[in-house]
Amino acid sequence: MIPRLGLVVQNNQINRTEDEEIDIESKQYNDLLKIYEIAMNQVVNSIKILKDRINEVSGYPIIERVTSRVKSKTSIINKMIKKGYDITYKNLVDNVDDIAGIRIICPIREDVLNIKEIIGMIPSLKVIEEKDYIKHPKKSGYSAYHMIAETPVTINSETVIIKVEIQIRTVAMDFWSEMEHEIRYKSKKELSTSDSRKLTRYAKSLEKLQNKLVKLYRKQENDSLYYTY
Repeated sequence: MIPRLGLVVQNNQINRTEDEEIDIESKQYNDLLKIYEIAMNQVVNSIKILKDRINEVSGYPIIERVTSRVKSKTSIINKMIKKGYDITYKNLVDNVDDIAGIRIICPIREDVLNIKEIIGMIPSLKVIEEKDYIKHPKKSGYSAYHMIAETPVTINSETVIIKVEIQIRTVAMDFWSEMEHEIRYKSKKELSTSDSRKLTRYAKSLEKLQNKLVKLYRKQENDSLYYTY
């Protein structure tokens, strides 16, 4: 048992002896989110160590930057309501996979799969789910590679397995996603059907532009190798 949380560990998973409803202001809820933060920071540190090694070997920044966040208390509850879950600790632990989120930004599309393979080789991570929104973008135009991974966290001599979401995006994908979020969700006015279609078109345009830049990059890279040889 983890005394300060009142949470029970069974088979390395956080459980409740009772399916208790969440009190958003409680210390228990805050402390649970701290465990997710610890898990997130552990994974970020592992990725950053790899980042330095990989970038040094490749000669250019395959991993340009790594960002992370723990979902806000209200965002978690709102997501559970939207998905139709009762607001209990059991449902939170079992069904909300993106409480701890990590985003990896790389220059070009080809690097996404390389990074995905590298993530899969981190010893402390077990990838349990993958979604390829690059091959199969969302209707909105959103594209990225998503992974849900489990990582062990030790609290008060007890080891628990915590889920972390990892998103891998190119610079272009990240730019579009950030702008789309600002346009769609930060405004009180609902986005019109016409403007939604524009967002989808712009995503495709960015993808085409990125592909052209990649071709130019590859050409310069090959020319450089040719002249060096």
